[in-house]
Amino acid sequence: MSDELEFEHEDRRRSALFGWPLLVALLSCLALILAAAFAPKLLPRLDLRTMVLAGAGTGLALWLLVLLAGSRTRQWLVVGGALLVLPLTGALAGLGAGRIYVARASIDAQTFAEVDLAADGKPSVPGAAEHRGVASAAYLAAIREADADERAYAEAMGKFNLGVLSSPYLLQQAPQVLADCASISSLERVAQDHGSRARARAARLVAAIDRSELPAETRPGARKIVTAGDADAMLANRIEIIRASRAQCELLARRTWHNAAGYFGFSSGGDRGRFGETTRRLLEAAGDAEALQRAAKDQRIAGREAVREALMR
Repeated sequence: MSDELEFEHEDRRRSALFGWPLLVALLSCLALILAAAFAPKLLPRLDLRTMVLAGAGTGLALWLLVLLAGSRTRQWLVVGGALLVLPLTGALAGLGAGRIYVARASIDAQTFAEVDLAADGKPSVPGAAEHRGVASAAYLAAIREADADERAYAEAMGKFNLGVLSSPYLLQQAPQVLADCASISSLERVAQDHGSRARARAARLVAAIDRSELPAETRPGARKIVTAGDADAMLANRIEIIRASRAQCELLARRTWHNAAGYFGFSSGGDRGRFGETTRRLLEAAGDAEALQRAAKDQRIAGREAVREALMR
């Protein structure tokens, strides 16, 4: 009889140790670990101290469930152990989530450290940037949009075949451009639309960087990269090229020129002078365009190096 009572007492003791309070404590620990893994994807970033304290506070709140379950069966051993384990687990979960935030932010910033620049200064980033973070995805989308705009502008220019205006031989072969020189001005609207889009892109990118999780020390460099290029100056440069091209077209449409051994010869001294003036304007505008491209490239390089330096600290 005493043996049966002893066994019954042992069963109750085991039940007290491995019953609902312990199960609640274990599930609470699991919940804290899962929260550390998923919180960086669902919640905005907080500073590390706040996250550790929040984790410990959450662990303490979950301990109240253990207390509720344990107090009804007087399983104080589990309750006491959970009081130590759950806040500690919560603090470690907060620390882990903070480290995940830092890692994700560094990956997002890595895109700006990997910017590749072509000879004309056009930037490119790895296609994987789309999945690295808010700032990286926004920059990749902006690069693709800018490339599409550049192709569209080149196609619009190509329809007028303005290159023939620089050679009497080519112009003799394709004189159609001289039939409607005034239509060249329609390119101004295309240039203005693309200029507005470029300014809007830069503003969106700065906003994306500001709301991203990029480390604070990398943001100035990233902003320098995405704002590189003077959109207003580039627009003014394109307008000048368009207007000088129209002026040259209208001059050549007067048919006072002839092919002088591959150069334009004029029977009128005034037309010769005006042609020289339009040619000078076009050459200066081309030089200005190259200078703008170099300045944008230099700014992007400076921003890229600043991001690299910040990530190495």
